[in-house]
Amino acid sequence: MPVKAAVQSIDQLWNVSYNTEVRYFSWQNTRGFPADVVPLVGTGHGSQVYAPMSLSLTGNPSPNWKFEFVVRGGFVSASQTTSGERGSVDTPVDTQLSGTVTYNGFTGFQPFIAMLVNAPTGKSALYGSSRFARMDGDLVDQGTYGEGWNVGPTAGVNIPLSQSLILTLSGGYTQRNPFNKESANPITGLITDTVSIKNGDEATVTAALGYAQGPLSLQGSASHSWDQVSQSSMFGLQDYNKYRVGPRTTISGNASYAINEMWSVYGNGFWTHTEKNDVLDFTGLLLMPEMFNSNSNLYRVNTGLNYRFANGLTVGPIASYLYRDHNGFDPTTFGFVPAKTRYAVGGAVNYNVTNKININGKLERVWIRENANPGPPAFAPIVPFLSGDAWVAAGGATVNF
Repeated sequence: MPVKAAVQSIDQLWNVSYNTEVRYFSWQNTRGFPADVVPLVGTGHGSQVYAPMSLSLTGNPSPNWKFEFVVRGGFVSASQTTSGERGSVDTPVDTQLSGTVTYNGFTGFQPFIAMLVNAPTGKSALYGSSRFARMDGDLVDQGTYGEGWNVGPTAGVNIPLSQSLILTLSGGYTQRNPFNKESANPITGLITDTVSIKNGDEATVTAALGYAQGPLSLQGSASHSWDQVSQSSMFGLQDYNKYRVGPRTTISGNASYAINEMWSVYGNGFWTHTEKNDVLDFTGLLLMPEMFNSNSNLYRVNTGLNYRFANGLTVGPIASYLYRDHNGFDPTTFGFVPAKTRYAVGGAVNYNVTNKININGKLERVWIRENANPGPPAFAPIVPFLSGDAWVAAGGATVNF
């Protein structure tokens, strides 16, 4: 009996959870991606299968300490045809390792430290026509397929203001290391060469409020980030300065309300604003603020309504709205991103097979409209009016051990 009791105690202290999913995107529009590739005619279509996974370990080995460790990864298969070009790629995505330690021994606040590491297990360089397998990140989950080693420590504190309200303050710094990206051969013009890219390190401060009282749950956060200069190995210089992304502000929130035991409603969204970048002057040597802001304001809202049956099955409609207010440049994919409006409606289903196994799925219809307007002077290709639609289907499961 004492041996059995000890085993039960260990099981209660640590929880292992595995989550996996398969997401399928199929789209077509009057123009492919990137939209500024000449000739500016022709239609585009593509598909992406993305299978993310995560494994988490959470434990409370003592009343004062909480540990959380997560491994995230996955695999992606994508193909696109646009402007007479076709590209495809099959690759793992980068693997992310994270850990958080929280100390609960103080009265009135709980400090925590966290670490996030990005391991470059995906493909960052896509040579030849395979580079056309990169798609619009506003449409699919994976707009790019790999980066370098990134290390991001964070420190913060949770401050319970009442039994229902908690304030979280944190600050973090992400060190980004170089990774390879494809480039054109200066003699042949073919995409066969490699250039080293180092995106600028980033510092972020965040404040968040969480409220839960009865059937109502609310959470909101605001963060501000500053980036260092991004560099490359162009012209044989490993530290050749290319640009500095402007300071970025993000405000996000989510809410849920249980109307009764069967019905509940939820919503979440965010707004992101980025200030002017620093770009190279006419000499190509010095960085200076750009004349016009080449970064977009991005807005997104997701909503849903759930009905729960007595057998544990939950179903309901879902809808989302995305708005990018003007054309811009995405430093993650090093590509032109058009202004757009994105609408999506569909349905979601969730079922608790047992108290440790949960399965879920969703189906969405997506419509996209992109305006016919030029980008800022630094990125000035004129893109015609675009319209398109897509199907998004996903299914997955979560298992707790």
